[in-house]
Amino acid sequence: MANCDAKGKNVPMKQKFNRLDCTNSLEDAVGWCMSPVVWCFLSIISPFLFLMKLVTDKLLFFMVGRNVIYNVNWEDPRVEREVLNLNESDNVITIASAGCNSLDYIIDGAQVTACDLNDCQIALCEIKVAAAKILTYEEFFSIFASNDCDFFREIYPKRLRHMLTAPSASFWDEKIKGIDSFMYFGASGGLAYVAFRIFFPMIGLGWIRNACAERMPPNEFQGIIDVNKIYIKTAAWLIKKVLEPFAIAFAGVPLRQIQLGNKRHNTWLTVFENIIYRTDFCGDNYFYNGYILGYFDKHCCPNYLKEENFATMQKNLKKGNLTLYTGTIEGFLKENMALKAANKPFDTFTVASLLDHMDWMPHEWINSEISILMKNMDPANGRVFWRSFANDVHSPILQHLNPVEIDQYPEVEGAHAGQYAYHSCDRVGMYFSSWIANISDCGNTIEPRSVSWDSDATTFDTSFFTTLKTGFKIVSFPIKQAIGLVETKKDTANGHGKNIEAFYQDQASVYDSFRENFLHARCPMLTCIPTKTVGDMVWIDVGGGTARNLEFIPVDVLKKKFKKIIVVDISPSLLEVAKARVAKHGLSDVVECVCCDFTDEKSVKKHLPKAGTVDIVTFSYSLSMIPNKKCALENAQRLLKSKGDGCLGVADFFERSGREHLLQYPIQLLRWLESKAHKYYFRCDGVHLLTDEVFESGLDESMSKQFEEKFRGSVPLLPILRPYQGFAFFEKN
Repeated sequence: MANCDAKGKNVPMKQKFNRLDCTNSLEDAVGWCMSPVVWCFLSIISPFLFLMKLVTDKLLFFMVGRNVIYNVNWEDPRVEREVLNLNESDNVITIASAGCNSLDYIIDGAQVTACDLNDCQIALCEIKVAAAKILTYEEFFSIFASNDCDFFREIYPKRLRHMLTAPSASFWDEKIKGIDSFMYFGASGGLAYVAFRIFFPMIGLGWIRNACAERMPPNEFQGIIDVNKIYIKTAAWLIKKVLEPFAIAFAGVPLRQIQLGNKRHNTWLTVFENIIYRTDFCGDNYFYNGYILGYFDKHCCPNYLKEENFATMQKNLKKGNLTLYTGTIEGFLKENMALKAANKPFDTFTVASLLDHMDWMPHEWINSEISILMKNMDPANGRVFWRSFANDVHSPILQHLNPVEIDQYPEVEGAHAGQYAYHSCDRVGMYFSSWIANISDCGNTIEPRSVSWDSDATTFDTSFFTTLKTGFKIVSFPIKQAIGLVETKKDTANGHGKNIEAFYQDQASVYDSFRENFLHARCPMLTCIPTKTVGDMVWIDVGGGTARNLEFIPVDVLKKKFKKIIVVDISPSLLEVAKARVAKHGLSDVVECVCCDFTDEKSVKKHLPKAGTVDIVTFSYSLSMIPNKKCALENAQRLLKSKGDGCLGVADFFERSGREHLLQYPIQLLRWLESKAHKYYFRCDGVHLLTDEVFESGLDESMSKQFEEKFRGSVPLLPILRPYQGFAFFEKN
């Protein structure tokens, strides 16, 4: 398990004690007697669980706009409030969700803009705001804490409805008749009822409800857990095997976020340990208390439901401190930028509290949001806060913000290890890291990215016929070469260059079209390369071929940030396409196309910049085709600047995922056989799948890995073939 330093780089994680031990097997979780029964049950339902995993994201997004997903914010506002220190001078942009955290910021006196793509979440926030403005504290508490839905139905038509927007009024007109409890309202509320009121008693944890009702002290509660660890282990194991694939959509958790924990052992056991041993579970942890009891009491509830905060919240809401926006944060920020361009009043934000929603997003979406967010932030006082299911910074784009990790579980000063300051610990326990970045400390700019330099983005023919024709050329090449039907038409540097030119000369015109649906790691890698604030960067793209890689960065950004870009390839035919592309878009003064062998030291010295002068070197699906990978990596390292200013990016095919050690033996064997099949198939086309050993042999200790992501990617015309692809970044120290 890894953590990150102040720049979000992988460093060893602080060792935490483990009172629940490990749950590596079914027998350890439920005991030997029950394991055959559970195995039979899982065998019966496994096809259903597999299907649910396939459709979980579709189900989640189907619910957006149709129902409330989150009835309680599942992010502890205490964590960010302690580091943000909000006051009347702050202007916050955030995700609305259930409104709990937004109302916390309102209590602190900040101006808040809360955005949500789901208009049902906005409707939930609006009804809370309307009620807070006109009701007494006791009336407000009775509805949203004690679930007095009869009183809610009584006052809604005459006292609340006229304060809502038309979409929110329409939502509540439909939902108000059927609501029995705000605590179990919506998708996550329904799941919570099943989990805590049905599932927990079934596995021997029903006593926890009485413990919460009696506000059992932490030491006593933890002592009972210590004696009954088997029940917690059973719960953790079943959540992983049954509830996770079946129910994460109802919890509002996309598959991408869950996959951030794939490299961890015992994720759910760690969650249990966090909430049991690092929080005052029965006395202060309102997240679980509310769901277990079915209500909030005045001693254990969100801040906006506490009597001492109500008058301040009511006053600030009446002042108009909260703006609710139906749509994405990016959508709101674009509208805000349009106001600025029109010389109309616009917002400059001091805080962006992004909750966990960047866990949901591919790197391209993160870049799109952060690039426009940076333009809307106060350059001197702006802070960006987010939390993650990952142990480290899960995107290089976020690493470029130079974030600092927040200690979510501070220990009591001077106490023995394992004694936690409950009043400061994260009560949700499901986020494995939280981060804050100061805009003034960021040495990079996050620039927008593109798909193509052509505005219609339709320059690539990805039709089935074209794909089939190109695929036939690829698979038939070894046969044609063996019987002497291949002749190289252009001069090349050496024997390897001759083979590469022979392979690509008949594909050059359709080279990009075939690979648009094949090279899945290229776009995220190029999206994530750093662009420094000072500009004047030098970039060498090794094996850059047709210069298609450059199109993922807009022309104006390339001109603004780079003084020199060199596309290196060994195929003259591909470089002819590159030169035409570069000239068409007016980049000939910035981009140079060089035909040379990157593993030939003399050629590198002759055609490329001096050692230690290059900011970025990239290999986009080229390193796997270079015979002498060690030499290629050594040359890349030699060219890069030092002291953290040089970045190496590699996107390619990989032999292994790096998670094989987490698999059980029969699956490990199947995975090993599959990797051998992939290795043989690609080797026929001169592609040698990368391994960790390749980088270990070619890079010395001055190169540190900053980020790595691997995933399965499809191959055109061969849906059964899904090799591992991925990308990695290294920094030269």
